[in-house]
Amino acid sequence: MAKRGRKRKKGLREPNGRLSRAKHPPVTFDKGTERVQAMQALYGQDGADAIGRAYRAGLLGNGSEAKAMLDTARKISNAYWQAYETGRYTCTLADRQSGSVVDLDHERIRKREEWISEVLDFVAAMGHDVRRAFEQLVIDVHPDQGPPWLDGLLWADQHNKRQDIAHVSQLRRALDPLSLLSSGG
Repeated sequence: MAKRGRKRKKGLREPNGRLSRAKHPPVTFDKGTERVQAMQALYGQDGADAIGRAYRAGLLGNGSEAKAMLDTARKISNAYWQAYETGRYTCTLADRQSGSVVDLDHERIRKREEWISEVLDFVAAMGHDVRRAFEQLVIDVHPDQGPPWLDGLLWADQHNKRQDIAHVSQLRRALDPLSLLSSGG
């Protein structure tokens, strides 16, 4: 005859048969792989996106101008993904949609969408190559690595090698509109 129910958990038990709660293993924190720890050491909390890695490597410049470019880029990225991400999650089992029931400020959402549209039109007016480099650095999601030209620049910087001129020109294309937008121009 087969056993019924689920498997019994292993461990010390109390007299009543319940798992003992007296001795728990010590809490340990997973710090990630060696690569993750090295990235954390290099970039800190700014390593989670391409613009943050470029900022920490000094590729945006120095001082308050670089910080303004970083802040502007993140503001653009956040507005873009809030405006253009896919809709709400739907349930395949019911006719309901999940999400919050918080009243939305439709005027603020409309203004943000108009602003991001103006920003993207401004960048697009500078040419296709500029828009593509800008999107790769600011908008596209690159949590661990990428775009390839930025990875090449960061690698050359870390290993004291000469930077590829094509990678440098891609960075300039991406930073031209960003510097104008961050300075209010």
